[in-house]
Amino acid sequence: MHTLNSADNTPIAYETAGAGPLLIIVTGALNTHNFGVPGEMVPFLQDAFTVLTYDRRGRGQSGDTPPYSVFKELEDLEALIDHHGGKTFLYGHSSGAALSLFAASEFPQKVSAVAAYEPPLAGGWFEKLLSGFFLRYINRRVSHGDKLAVVFRFMRFVGMDENLIEETLAGEHGQTIIDMALTITNEIKIQQTSKLFLRSKAKDLRQPVLMLAGTKSFKTAPGIMVDFTHAIPLAESCLLEGQTHSVEPQVIAPVIKAFFLQLQNN
Repeated sequence: MHTLNSADNTPIAYETAGAGPLLIIVTGALNTHNFGVPGEMVPFLQDAFTVLTYDRRGRGQSGDTPPYSVFKELEDLEALIDHHGGKTFLYGHSSGAALSLFAASEFPQKVSAVAAYEPPLAGGWFEKLLSGFFLRYINRRVSHGDKLAVVFRFMRFVGMDENLIEETLAGEHGQTIIDMALTITNEIKIQQTSKLFLRSKAKDLRQPVLMLAGTKSFKTAPGIMVDFTHAIPLAESCLLEGQTHSVEPQVIAPVIKAFFLQLQNN
């Protein structure tokens, strides 16, 4: 792992593999650079790209500097881009997909194109109310030292069954996941920001964007994919048959690889 400092002096840990144009992978909730679907995609992409994976702030080997803001995460991405030539493709998963789209809007000269798998999108007043309650629940439980309860509840919320949760937390990355409990509040803030982005900034994106979702994921995922595709001028969409929110790397990697290489070759 290598480390660089973001704009607020927070150390961000990352590693690279392969050769070719830069492709930064932005992970979702409770993932690190080498745990979760995005990290598992590296072997399928490193023959065509310099693939950079990193621990988002507050995760893994990266540091954290409170208070949290979504823009600080964008500054982390900018620091990584600038350190590696100033231009990149972005692939983001879940909240990482939202961050990738936000970064494309914030740094249009530095982000060449984005592939985004199932970014979160805040819904109506009832969902916002639940998010507010969940934020308070997380802060209360973490303050009492009960990170495990927070992680367990979040995993159930995103559709994991109890056997899979217990198996995951008992594995080699279990303690790392538990240690990231407080970062779940960051994911909720990203979700809340997505609605504003879709309404006010998506229409101004000028980069090519590939929106993706799975047919066996959350019921709202295909509709959210369509909403973003309609809002972003140069967006196209791809619905992956049989895929859940935990999309299989061997299924999605060839799709985004073809998308980025076509742009690279034009």
